[in-house]
Amino acid sequence: MSSAKVPPIQIKADRNGFTLVPDPAAPLNAILAFMDRRLEQSHDFFQETGMVLDLRTRPMRTDEISALHEKLHEKSNARIIEVRLSDDLSLSLVGESRRTPAASKQACLEPGNHAPVIVRNTCRSGVRVVSPADCVVLGDVNPGAEIIAEGDVVVFGQLRGLAHAGASGERSSRIWALSIVPNQIRIADLVAVPPKGIKPAPNRFEVAEIQNGVIQVISL
Repeated sequence: MSSAKVPPIQIKADRNGFTLVPDPAAPLNAILAFMDRRLEQSHDFFQETGMVLDLRTRPMRTDEISALHEKLHEKSNARIIEVRLSDDLSLSLVGESRRTPAASKQACLEPGNHAPVIVRNTCRSGVRVVSPADCVVLGDVNPGAEIIAEGDVVVFGQLRGLAHAGASGERSSRIWALSIVPNQIRIADLVAVPPKGIKPAPNRFEVAEIQNGVIQVISL
């Protein structure tokens, strides 16, 4: 007997609401078609709900997230309120970032704890964004643009401009992007210039962090 076919996107329900988990191999058109059918069949059930989008196993570009968000809004007036990038980092699209309990406790102990700055478009040359906490960019960061954050920098697109995470000196801060190809990245007091040339596309996300006293860029 053959096993049941895995849907292109799973809808998991718990006491906190719904979580959307796209299949790693599913194309966007299959995800949208599946959601279209499910939302049509259960229109009232999903009406005006907030959903978490879990991208730990399947990355999505900004335009893909937007297309899914528009489908939810069109069919059930629902919306994506949070995007989960890893086991210890989830980003709220309505105001605050969520981390593991240990990290959340640490953040609460820090004075001046702020909600992240969310930029809902591509940052073009000449744009400079400064955040007192995390900074989330729902688009690309083009050459000539600067993103400076006291916390993490998260880019749902290509990072080709300058990014500075941990600007107040926090070396545990990280830079996340679908592709990190900037002229320069900075974390706390360290600076790195990525090597020139074409590099293979990352499997999911790329993360720049400090390891052994230097900035390393790893693919997830």
